[in-house]
Amino acid sequence: MTEAQKQYYQRIMTTFSSMKLINFTPNRDSVVNTFSKEDLKRNLKNISSLSSQKNLRKISRFLYLSSPHYRSLINYYSTLYNFDYLVEGYNTNPDGIDIKKYKKSYIKAVDNYEQMGIKFESIQLRANAYIDGVFYGYARRTKNGFYIQHLDPDHCQVTFINSETGLYGYSFDFSIFSSNESLLNSYPDEFTTIYNRIKNNKTSSKWVRVDSTNAICIKPTNGKHPIPPMVGLFEGILDIYDFKALAKGREEIGNYQLLFQQIPMKDGKEATADDFLISEDFVKMFHDNISSSLPEQVGLLTTPMKIEAIKFERDSLDKNKVAEATSQYWNEAGISELLFGNSNSSTALKLSITADESSLSVIVEEFEKWVNEYGKANFKGTYNFKVRILHTTKFNVKDYFDMRLKAAQYGIPVKNEIIAILGLSPSAGYLNAFLENDVLEMHNKLIPLMSSHTLTTDGLDENGRPKKADGDRTDSGDKTIENDGNE
Repeated sequence: MTEAQKQYYQRIMTTFSSMKLINFTPNRDSVVNTFSKEDLKRNLKNISSLSSQKNLRKISRFLYLSSPHYRSLINYYSTLYNFDYLVEGYNTNPDGIDIKKYKKSYIKAVDNYEQMGIKFESIQLRANAYIDGVFYGYARRTKNGFYIQHLDPDHCQVTFINSETGLYGYSFDFSIFSSNESLLNSYPDEFTTIYNRIKNNKTSSKWVRVDSTNAICIKPTNGKHPIPPMVGLFEGILDIYDFKALAKGREEIGNYQLLFQQIPMKDGKEATADDFLISEDFVKMFHDNISSSLPEQVGLLTTPMKIEAIKFERDSLDKNKVAEATSQYWNEAGISELLFGNSNSSTALKLSITADESSLSVIVEEFEKWVNEYGKANFKGTYNFKVRILHTTKFNVKDYFDMRLKAAQYGIPVKNEIIAILGLSPSAGYLNAFLENDVLEMHNKLIPLMSSHTLTTDGLDENGRPKKADGDRTDSGDKTIENDGNE
């Protein structure tokens, strides 16, 4: 090949390579694609490793922010229970009790437990426990306030179980203060004491057990390693986004149109290989002119070869893969789709919710146990009182209320439970009763309207229901009376 021919071919290749081609590469800029299924599987194979646990928590937090399905699931679980509670006595013989002292002690206990803000503080605990697979915290109490400081799970690890209470305990990585001791200002005084001790002892481990009634460690599952409880659903979330990307790609390609222009070439006996009728400059000029005036949905392809379209036909019964992946996600989560508008069976919904309520009782019981252990250590008095958190949820609260109301009619002491179910605090229960009955005397001033509930039974039939007038009865009602069907 002569030098002139080489230069000619070089110009041709340069011309075609500079033309704007169509890119059908799937969009991988979605936030969910920050991690892959391979990353997930690699971390799941080594869940005993602190680094793998950290990576899984990172993925869980990321999905909570980016995936509406995962966020809905976490919010559903973490807010299912109402955390209604009451304060009640224990380990006390009622015989010989000084009622005035007992009442004073009870009110004091109620004040102490209400200062803890049990409902409010449990919200962040529940949410973080389900996102991270564990909640580490430390109770910070002042004269007029209380809150549970959330500790970063990356600096904590479950290291023991309290032999007396059965509660989980944790160790904290105090090496985080080595490079910035000013961080200690944001932590409890006990952390400063521990850090100063290990700083003076060079051989001491930086991981130190925080053995205090103020320390709280809650795991939503009984697994050995603290990993997000919904980790088995992460791959399903990726499937949803993969099918969404495919559906979007199909839609874009379906709306795309391709213009093909073929470069004329010499033919006949005198024609040689790669012998064009027009020069590469003309080719590029016309390609650029046409391409610049086309909309985004139309592409232009210029080539000397003939193009034949090959279509990959899909089954006409192809289902919506996004919907399938979403449905499978909720099935794997063990949650009824009806909660999120994807099902039509109310019976299945009720059974599903009942199962959810049973499986989520672990956090309620663990938190209740910790609150009472904290109370034993910090709220000492003449008589013993504890908190009992009711197993009321957003879905069973009416049944719970009706059951207690029936029990109260037979003299069962459940009035405090009824007060709690209505969303009132223990102090609101007795203070509102005092205000309405003793101060405002509402029971003497608010007279009920006359109704069937306040009338005597005169004029009622044997079953207590007023008889309907002749014109108000239906045909079946008249027939029942004629046949003495009520007797």
